Amino acid sequence: MSEAQEQRDFVKWFRDTYPEHAHCLRVSLGGLNFGSGAKAARMAAWVKSQGITAGESDIVIALKRGEFGSLVIEHKAADSTHKLSDEQITYLDLHNKSGNCAVMTRGIEPLKGAVIAYINQESRA
Repeated sequence: MSEAQEQRDFVKWFRDTYPEHAHCLRVSLGGLNFGSGAKAARMAAWVKSQGITAGESDIVIALKRGEFGSLVIEHKAADSTHKLSDEQITYLDLHNKSGNCAVMTRGIEPLKGAVIAYINQESRA
């Protein structure tokens, strides 16, 4: 299964499992493929102007839990051989230093597991 399909399945699972937190789910537009040509270049420039940054993680659960402000996830497909880029490592490190819980997952079950573990933490308001 591709990373995109795993992410689609995850989004559906998250919304079904945690409807009370569905508004907390954010996904990056950084992985969009605009094709090629002038229109694609304009679309890529527009997305960057909206705040996309190099290395931006795929998924954010903007929900305070425990000592963390949010859960930031860089996700890779189970059958993928892709590794974290230097920009992705930097992005995760910056979020961990900023008081978020930033992790990398590989495969949809570890992704769900990370979210379940995070949400089940007690929130310190």
